[in-house]
Amino acid sequence: MADLFIIATMTAKPGQADALRELLLPATDAFRQEDGCLAYTLLEDRKTPGRFMTYEIWRDEAALRAHMTSPVMTAAAPKMKDMLAEPLTQDFLEALKVL
Repeated sequence: MADLFIIATMTAKPGQADALRELLLPATDAFRQEDGCLAYTLLEDRKTPGRFMTYEIWRDEAALRAHMTSPVMTAAAPKMKDMLAEPLTQDFLEALKVL
């Protein structure tokens, strides 16, 4: 099975950008250590501070499912939900060419 490429987008409520950033930074380090995580990068939109994206590559769907139920994710999700202006979105992408 091909690797899974995902872009997740999270937009903080007004006044919640710093709190969301502080939640996401250490979580990103933990996510990178998960089995099946091939890449996990946290990005913040330069034009819209408080709009965060992750660029993720997972070995397969099983690794992604394990990530979504990992202790770090299950602890962060309820906190994150209260900080978001809108629900998190995930775009699943097909790699046409990998450099």
